[in-house]
Amino acid sequence: MRQLNYLKKMLLIALAIETLCVTYALYLPSMISVVSVLHTLSGISIAIGLLWTQPSAAGLQNEPAISGPTLLKYRLPLAAIVVTAMFFLAARWMRDEPLNYREADMLPIIKIMCERFLAGAWSHVYDPIPQIWQGTGPIYLPAMWLPFTLPVALHIDPRWLTVGLLFVVFCVFLYKTDFRKRTVWIPCTCCILLFVWLFTDEKASLIPYTEEGVVVFYYVMLMLALLNGNVWLIGIAASLCVLSRYALIGWLPAMLLYYAYRKEWRNLFRFIITGTVSFFGLLILPFGWGIFSSLSKLPSSYVAFTSRVWQDAPAFFTESLGWAKFFGPTRINMQHQLLLILSFVIPVVAMCIFIWWQKRVNFAVQNIPLAVLKITLVVFYTLVDVPYLYLFYTSSFVSLFAVAVFLQREKITTTNV
Repeated sequence: MRQLNYLKKMLLIALAIETLCVTYALYLPSMISVVSVLHTLSGISIAIGLLWTQPSAAGLQNEPAISGPTLLKYRLPLAAIVVTAMFFLAARWMRDEPLNYREADMLPIIKIMCERFLAGAWSHVYDPIPQIWQGTGPIYLPAMWLPFTLPVALHIDPRWLTVGLLFVVFCVFLYKTDFRKRTVWIPCTCCILLFVWLFTDEKASLIPYTEEGVVVFYYVMLMLALLNGNVWLIGIAASLCVLSRYALIGWLPAMLLYYAYRKEWRNLFRFIITGTVSFFGLLILPFGWGIFSSLSKLPSSYVAFTSRVWQDAPAFFTESLGWAKFFGPTRINMQHQLLLILSFVIPVVAMCIFIWWQKRVNFAVQNIPLAVLKITLVVFYTLVDVPYLYLFYTSSFVSLFAVAVFLQREKITTTNV
């Protein structure tokens, strides 16, 4: 019982610290270096803590009933209040911050890509765009921009897609959270804090300027797939994550190792097939090998891009999370090489260590894929070349869902030592 309480407290404290670090702690400029380190350490603590929570498959069978009167009494009214607040707050952002590529060019570029796609000019989707920066070349992976074809086709502001997906994410959190647990107030407070920050604070920038809501949604899908244990769903969600941002790519070989070590050959085959079909179906078949080749070369240009950002807008480093501030503008290449190497090495090493714990030592280690997923995100975003703040919210949502879902269960696995 003492171990159980210790693990719960560790997860709750780490979640609270990580959420504060990615939100209002950023208004402590003199402490920003400490905040960056705490953000990394809290993320690793969450990953380690999840290793001793109840296994996913067994946990789903024991989840409390949250339908019927309970659903109607609490969740539906709360969802109605939240969607109303999101609508009015987002509408204010869109009115005050119209799309302007000079302020942020991501969504204007994506909008033109979607217009080309809807017009049937698939072979020209990735052509330079003359009206933005005198001919900028689109660099976004297909799973990032393709969902925005829906609002573009409806002739509405593409940012409504972000708002809608964040509302879906909030509803999933409501559905997966058992409000009868005494500890539920901490994940709920973190959830409220995160959403209030995203929709009201100018520093957050996710709603008015970015497409990151799509990425958050994909990772929530991946979380649900891991909880469900369905390898087809895991493969589809992981493919969407990788084909939107590169952050998850180091997790893929670790998962192949996981299935191979456990001799789950059928699951290994399904995981590979799903990824292969997604890769060809979303990228190669519609846009060709040439686009894949050019997109695969993008990481090599990040060093020069990072150098320009250091010169033009150093606040993105000195006032945000990530450890780029510790490397400075003179060690950009070292940081980039560490990012490339450690993004692959650490997930695989972590997977090997966790499997060894489970096999050789008297530790009842569980949820290994989820723990390695969290570590992968922590490593990538800690060392990311340009630490734009909106990038870090994905990892925060993974923590929020993981802790909220697992802490609602009575059992946390402990050792016999």
